[in-house]
Amino acid sequence: MGKNKTQKRVYYLGGHSYSPDTSTPLCCNTGIFERVTLYKSPKGAFFTIRESNFDNVGIDGSAVEVLSESAARSFMDEHAAEIITDNYNRVFGKPVQG
Repeated sequence: MGKNKTQKRVYYLGGHSYSPDTSTPLCCNTGIFERVTLYKSPKGAFFTIRESNFDNVGIDGSAVEVLSESAARSFMDEHAAEIITDNYNRVFGKPVQG
């Protein structure tokens, strides 16, 4: 009875819900004052969560943005070194070597 259950993060946007806890992270861009993570939901939607922080203390809360697949791919192209390759391969298939 005294157990604290961890509450799942869910964000409502445009009449849909998006949860990083049930979605696949594809790419995480970590800057000095913010981290932006790209996810793919179980139903196939792409979204980012932008978290601002300073010394690991949240500043403005989280911002959520829904992206088209082409915008999601552009995000990953811009942050190619930060792609989570195992998850990328599961979602899109392993790309051919360039």
